Amino acid sequence: MKLRPISESWHRIERWLQDRERLRELAPPAAGQDIARIAERLGVNLHPDHMQLLLGHNGSGSFTLPPYYEILSTNEVVDAWRIKTDVWADHPHSPYRPHWVPFASDRAGGVLYLDVSRPDEHIGAHDREGSSLLSSHSMWASLPSLMHYTADALESGHVLDRYRRPSDEDGFLLWEVFPDAADN
Repeated sequence: MKLRPISESWHRIERWLQDRERLRELAPPAAGQDIARIAERLGVNLHPDHMQLLLGHNGSGSFTLPPYYEILSTNEVVDAWRIKTDVWADHPHSPYRPHWVPFASDRAGGVLYLDVSRPDEHIGAHDREGSSLLSSHSMWASLPSLMHYTADALESGHVLDRYRRPSDEDGFLLWEVFPDAADN
């Protein structure tokens, strides 16, 4: 499958939110200097896909990526990275690496990250216990893939890797979990 740019997926997600009068849930785009400040504070360059994500919206507000990850703002990226690297710094075989830059959080100590030292790597996940568990679904192959599959699932209502889009009636934009479901 040919993936479209992250900006196109953002437009599709924005349309879905607009149709539900929820577009205000998303933050405005990040400024270039805010993105540059991340690289300066972390001492690593951001992954190009991460930059594109932030240029779309500097955080996701109450909108979540499947199943429950909020996109981090530029300030939140720095905070989450510092917490992860500080917590795991004293472990001799740390399960978190400084070149893993978080882009989304479950707000319970877990993050989705991109490895800036290996730009072709899949999306990684790191929970508060140091584990990294994601399914083998192709949505986790890259950030453009995750955004594309998210937009498709929102538009179609189909189950995506055991998750179905938020209900139009829900006050919060949380994905429903179907543990035994296959993709439609």
